[in-house]
Amino acid sequence: MFRRHLVDWGLLTLSFIILACVLLMWLAGQTSSLIFNSITVIISLGVLAGCIIPQIALTWLIIFLTTIGSASLLLGYVVMPTFQKLLLLSTFPIIASLTALAKQIIGAWGWIDRNRTDINNYIAHYNPVVKLKSKYDATHLYHKEVRFIINEEKAKLRIDLNMIQWVHSKQFRQFHEEEYKETLHSISKILKDLRFPSEQIYYLGNETFLIISYALDQETLTYKNAQTQASLKKLSSFQTLPQYKWASLHINRKNVYDYMELNDALRYLTREMETDLVIEYLKGVESCD
Repeated sequence: MFRRHLVDWGLLTLSFIILACVLLMWLAGQTSSLIFNSITVIISLGVLAGCIIPQIALTWLIIFLTTIGSASLLLGYVVMPTFQKLLLLSTFPIIASLTALAKQIIGAWGWIDRNRTDINNYIAHYNPVVKLKSKYDATHLYHKEVRFIINEEKAKLRIDLNMIQWVHSKQFRQFHEEEYKETLHSISKILKDLRFPSEQIYYLGNETFLIISYALDQETLTYKNAQTQASLKKLSSFQTLPQYKWASLHINRKNVYDYMELNDALRYLTREMETDLVIEYLKGVESCD
């Protein structure tokens, strides 16, 4: 939990240091120039000590200097208002302690760099909003399926690809960022709840989902696709009904060589979506006429 907000805590601590320096300088400015110059030097020493000296040694240094300072200023005969004495005594402990805390928190940022490879792999493999694997994993699975379709001649293997895209989502995102994420999550939940356990669902980015189905007969696949489309149409977001584009591709030994790479199949599916969109537009124009 602490690591999740590590950067925020570091920036917050730096803000406290700046605020403390400004406040102490302002208070010192209300006194004499001698106190102001002294506070400036003490602040510089506090920042330097907090950055360089180890935490345990810094703690003992603060205790030692505070004790010596208290004995000199409070117990000794120094003609100076009590407020100024307290200001001088408190400046070094405050600045040094905050700087040491900031050093500890910011130093822990190094775990981000040390785990950068794991972070990049996580981002490449998994989308946390929709909680689905990404195109990277879909590509690996598709390569394996294509290889088996080609090599296993007697098995007559086949797969079906269904691609679903939420259209006009970018405009929606510009004005409703949180509702956009909730809608994406709801779409993925519908797909995970309705699709068969044997089917694989991936998020390709750009509000596009890919479903890979194995050896389903056409009647079953048609039924499941119709059920999915009906459920998606019922989904509302911010008093609007999201619109979708849908395309399907059946791959077997007859056409597998046309789609050796997943990108080849995705290009076909994208063209199918665009074609359906044009057909719907022309139907709309004809109905208006």
